[in-house]
Amino acid sequence: MSTAGMTTRETNDFMAMEPELVQRIQGAVAGLKPAVHVLTTADLADVREEQQKVPAVHVIYGGYRVVGTQGAKWMLAHKWLIVAAVRNVAQGQSGAAARREAGQLSALATAAVAGESLAGAIRPSALVTPPPARYSKGFQYLPSALEVETIFAKPQP
Repeated sequence: MSTAGMTTRETNDFMAMEPELVQRIQGAVAGLKPAVHVLTTADLADVREEQQKVPAVHVIYGGYRVVGTQGAKWMLAHKWLIVAAVRNVAQGQSGAAARREAGQLSALATAAVAGESLAGAIRPSALVTPPPARYSKGFQYLPSALEVETIFAKPQP
């Protein structure tokens, strides 16, 4: 939870936390049967829903908001979505089986990254309100959302 030893270029990199989030979630789901895929937006590009790998946790950058400013430095709150994605057609009408699986997977993935100190962040990650869950043709998507604050500094010549 520090920027000590990091260059301005490193601390300004909006996507720098993605590999660390992926790694922490991979550690949390390691050994589960069936194996859980931890995927990024790049992994999901151009994949049709019915061909996606499940069960999975999707790590998706959700943008940022400006929290404060001081001269040529801005405090940014970056949002990361951690989405449990499962497919279970048992109890297909109600989606109950898929919701149960997604709920358990979401709990594991969220616990792995919530309240954690991440490289480049100025404080531990915090849970924030996620978008709503979605169910589609046996697929259940259950998002959690994290906010991670960083300092963005205008590079000096």
